[in-house]
Amino acid sequence: TEGLSSIYKGVGPPLVSLSIVNTLSFTSYSYFRQNHFRGTDGWDYRNALSGMMGAPLFGIVTTPENFLKTQMQLDNVQSKREELMESKSQQSISQTNQTLQKEYPTKQPSGRFTNSFHCAKTLASTHGATVLYTGHAINTIREAAFVGTHFFCYER
Repeated sequence: TEGLSSIYKGVGPPLVSLSIVNTLSFTSYSYFRQNHFRGTDGWDYRNALSGMMGAPLFGIVTTPENFLKTQMQLDNVQSKREELMESKSQQSISQTNQTLQKEYPTKQPSGRFTNSFHCAKTLASTHGATVLYTGHAINTIREAAFVGTHFFCYER
């Protein structure tokens, strides 16, 4: 119902962040491989370590993107919950709410986000800019595991 353009909805932020992350990952990999770990061609653990060294930096870029994506998805669930609640009669609201709490256990800020920028702006003004880095540690570990594996196999 939204048309062909809806296929590309939300593609912008990941394209920007992936461009930045790929540039950072290959640059940091090259630097650490040549100057610190002296990795060799083939499957070499030093290549994995060289790739992993940039993960905290990649996390600075990817953590806000992942956090906002999750918040936008939760906001969508919240709006569906509100629509469902309005459509139920007053007698079944408590039963519906209990069912929804089991299926969608969220604590979502009130309001509907119109896009990722609006979501970031709203959350940062409500909770402070550091809220955008919620989950940074686990995201950095995930990035390290991914790029370590990638660069372990890359020189093969």
